[in-house]
Amino acid sequence: MQKNVFMYMHQNYSLSKLNTLRLISQADNFISLTSIDDLSDISNYINCVDYNSVGFNHAGSNCVSPNCVSPNCVTAKCADIEQRNFFVLGGGSNLILPEVYPGLVIHNQLKGIELLAQDDIYATVKVMAGEVWDDFVEYSLNNNWFGLENLSLIPGTVGAAPIQNIGAYGVEVKSFIDYVEVYDINSGQYLILNNEKCSFSYRNSVFKIMPNYIVIAVVFRLLKQAKLHTSYGDVAAQIAKIKHPTASDLRKVIIDIRSSKLPDPKLIGNVGSFFHNPILDIETVNKLRIKFPKLPVYEVDACHSKISAGWLIDNLGLKGYRVGNVGVYEKQALVLVNYDKATKTEILSFAKLIQDKIFAAYKVKINIEPIIV
Repeated sequence: MQKNVFMYMHQNYSLSKLNTLRLISQADNFISLTSIDDLSDISNYINCVDYNSVGFNHAGSNCVSPNCVSPNCVTAKCADIEQRNFFVLGGGSNLILPEVYPGLVIHNQLKGIELLAQDDIYATVKVMAGEVWDDFVEYSLNNNWFGLENLSLIPGTVGAAPIQNIGAYGVEVKSFIDYVEVYDINSGQYLILNNEKCSFSYRNSVFKIMPNYIVIAVVFRLLKQAKLHTSYGDVAAQIAKIKHPTASDLRKVIIDIRSSKLPDPKLIGNVGSFFHNPILDIETVNKLRIKFPKLPVYEVDACHSKISAGWLIDNLGLKGYRVGNVGVYEKQALVLVNYDKATKTEILSFAKLIQDKIFAAYKVKINIEPIIV
C-alpha cells in the first residue's frame, strides 16, 4: 500500500534550529520525505487540489526531506508550482529566514556517496545532496581524492555547494564539479546539468535563478594526486612552517584558521561570511590602493580584481560593533552574529547599516552573501 506522505506532516514546526544564524522562524507544515516519489506526490497534490485543503497555513506551509532516490521520479506534472512559495533547506547555513514563511519548505536530506569511475588522474564521485559538506571533504581525503582541502569546515550540505559555488582560500567548488543531478519540480523531470550549464560565477550559479531545480546529487571530478593551493593569506604563512606538507596538512591548517576566526554556530548564530568580496575594475582598485595601501587585492582577470570586504569593515574599526541582538564578530569583520533571538528584520537592518558605512568611506558597495528567503 502506498504511504500517504501527509501523515508525516508537522504543523507549526520551528525552523530556528535548522538555520545556523539561529533566527526565529517557523513552518506551519513540515513534511519529512523518504523518497523522491513522495516529492512527486506533493507536486501532484499541490497542482491538483486546493493549496489550503491540507491546512497549509502562513508560516512555511510544508517542509520536505527526501532521503532516497527512486528511478520512477519523473512522473509529476506541476505546471503552476512557480506560483507557489517554496524553497529548499539543506544545512541552513546560508539562509536568512523570515519569522513566518508562507509556503513550501523542502528539507533535502538525501544521503550516499558512490565512486562512479577512476583512473590514474581522476576519481568521479557521486554525492547525494543531503550529505554534510565537511564530512565529505574528510571522506574524500581519506580515500585519496584531492582538491577540496581549501573548502574544509565550510558549513552546510553538498547540495548547497553548487548553488552558492562555495569557495575559500583561493579555491571554488566549480573547479571540481563534473555535473549536477536535479529534480525540476515544475515539470517533474529528472535532469543532469553539466558544469557549463550550471553557469558558475563568484558565489553564484544557475540554481539561484532556477529555484524549481532541486539538487539531488553532485558528481565531483577529484584529483588522484594532490595539488595544494597555499598562496592565500594566512594559509601561506601556516603551511610554510610544515616541511613537505600534504593535503591532510592543508586541511588541518584551514580548519585551524577558520576555527580561530569564525564563531561556532552552535554557540553564536552566524552564516559565516555575510558579505561578498567586491569585484571591481582595475582603475577603481588602483585608486583605492593609493588611498589604502594595505588593502588586500586578488586578481580576477586582466580587467578586474577582488578586494577584501572584511578588511574594509575592519579598517573602520567595526569589529565587535553591536546594535541590539546583532553585531560584527569581534574576531572576523566579515561575519555578522546573532547574539540573542534576532529576527530577519534586525539582521537586515544591521547589514544595511554596515553597507552604508562602507559606501560612505570607500564608495564601494558590498552585497549580502546568504540567500534572503
